[in-house]
Amino acid sequence: MNPLSSTSASPQAALSTKPALPRQVNIREVGLRDGLQSISTVMPTARKLAWIRAAYDAGQREIEVGSFVPARLLPQLADTAELAAHAKTLPGLVTSVLVPNLKGAERAIESGADLMLLPISASHAHSLANLRKTPDEVVQEIGRIRAARDASGSKNPD
Repeated sequence: MNPLSSTSASPQAALSTKPALPRQVNIREVGLRDGLQSISTVMPTARKLAWIRAAYDAGQREIEVGSFVPARLLPQLADTAELAAHAKTLPGLVTSVLVPNLKGAERAIESGADLMLLPISASHAHSLANLRKTPDEVVQEIGRIRAARDASGSKNPD
């Protein structure tokens, strides 16, 4: 018996059935964080502000503007608070930031960022290399970050 056939549909009908597409897709620009963190050159803040504006003018409505990490570790991202402040002036733009720990989350809350993105790795070795914490410690940190977010009055966007 052909597994694609049934009494109610032909094999062609079964093959042509497509899953329903989502009603909405959010595309997040991550170049300001992911793209710039891995290069040694520090892009001037004015060029980053122009990048945000150009992406916004092109129709981008969510931008990950940076990460709240110590400037000594990633000087390329030292101006994240300024970038977030600028992004918040653009109507309808969702501003997201990567926060690797509670201190970063506190800075994100102060900046008014709409979303905090928290990295977590299932790999013990990767987690230690990336965040200097085990996956279990990261989960505990996420709980503290959520508590700080809730205490500040911030909420998840719907």
